[in-house]
Amino acid sequence: MVSESINTAIIVIAGLIVASMVSAALLTQIAVLDSSMRIAVRSAQDRLQTSISIVLVSLNTTSIDSQTTKYFVIYIKNVGGRSISTQEIQKSDLYLQDSSITLYMLYSQDSKPGRWSYIEAISDGSWDVGETIIVKAYNSTSLIPPVSIRFVLPNGISSEYRYVG
Repeated sequence: MVSESINTAIIVIAGLIVASMVSAALLTQIAVLDSSMRIAVRSAQDRLQTSISIVLVSLNTTSIDSQTTKYFVIYIKNVGGRSISTQEIQKSDLYLQDSSITLYMLYSQDSKPGRWSYIEAISDGSWDVGETIIVKAYNSTSLIPPVSIRFVLPNGISSEYRYVG
């Protein structure tokens, strides 16, 4: 009789230990899933609130040290529901494409071929809703119109404009 009570107590204690281990494992996995879901929701919310539009493109020419340089001036408006930080702008991608070549341009404040820079209309460190930035793209090759210009933010939101000359 005593041995049955001891056996029953051992089985009950083992059952409680197993149940607590299973519940701890489940709670850990639920916390990981919750964290992943929160990150996914924030990312989706960020993408939904972000929208840009290329409103105008012109091809300008300048002469520096007897060399003629052509560059695109691109006006891009923030038409989304949130401000875009300076870091996001600088991490953005700019692509120029004509019928024979596609150029991927890197951000740089220098006016070098193959690079792009920007100027904020209101220099406050962020690209606010309704604000337009002016992007200058110094292409290193002669692109023949029509030229497709695509500006892509780090979160994947983009705008495209077809420059015909």
